[in-house]
Amino acid sequence: MRPPVAAPLCDCHIHVFSPDRVYAEASYRPPRKSIEAFRREAQVAGMGRAVLVQASIDGSDNSHLLEVLRNTTDIELRGVAMIDEHSQNLAELDAAGVRAIRIQDRSRLGINDLPRLPALAARAAEQGWHVELNTEPQRYAALQARLGELPAGQALVLDHFGQIAPDSTADLAGLSRLLDSGRVWVKLAPTRVSRQPGRYDDLAAPLRHLLTQYTERCLWGSDWPHVMTAEPLPQSADMLAFLQRELDARQLQACLVDNPARLYRF
Repeated sequence: MRPPVAAPLCDCHIHVFSPDRVYAEASYRPPRKSIEAFRREAQVAGMGRAVLVQASIDGSDNSHLLEVLRNTTDIELRGVAMIDEHSQNLAELDAAGVRAIRIQDRSRLGINDLPRLPALAARAAEQGWHVELNTEPQRYAALQARLGELPAGQALVLDHFGQIAPDSTADLAGLSRLLDSGRVWVKLAPTRVSRQPGRYDDLAAPLRHLLTQYTERCLWGSDWPHVMTAEPLPQSADMLAFLQRELDARQLQACLVDNPARLYRF
């Protein structure tokens, strides 16, 4: 597949897993996938950048994330760490390429960390980092009420299309209200929300709306290596083909190149 825009493209949401870490109480069995496996399986033509996102089962132990950031040279990487109120050595993470923290707020997973958002966001802001939040539409109102508690100018990125239902006008309206704040971004990673894997056409209307109204705050991520996802596993080339079908050249350039470069400081 030819690059849809001027390279380097950026995949803003991938995970890597330690080959040695024991996950005795994890909610899923992680694939022991490395950054080398990402290059073999998902680094399509023109993709020269990626953002490593700390997986929920790794918690605030960012040691493997740090190791990969420090030792990978043939693709530009940035990182999104998970921290708690007692995490140390944040400057060390920043020096390695971490640019954000991740917070989980998913009722389906039994996790409600939204009350911790202001305190953790303040710690992230000390390093000039933004916040990435895995939340869902039923939590949008609570999130909206807390936006004013975040440090001034700090961006908040919603994972996985904000977990909207593809055909829900209410979900899209709620997501739009958050984006109207001017400080919320969204990752257009379709695999967790689309009911048409491989083509993603059920997300065409939400995609066009978001890229038309909020061009400068949309990102794309593949969610590789697709944990808790049924076979056949999603392919990055299919997702990029979907974006190419629905977006114009300016929107593609913003989503795949310019916006990631600005937010993650490549």
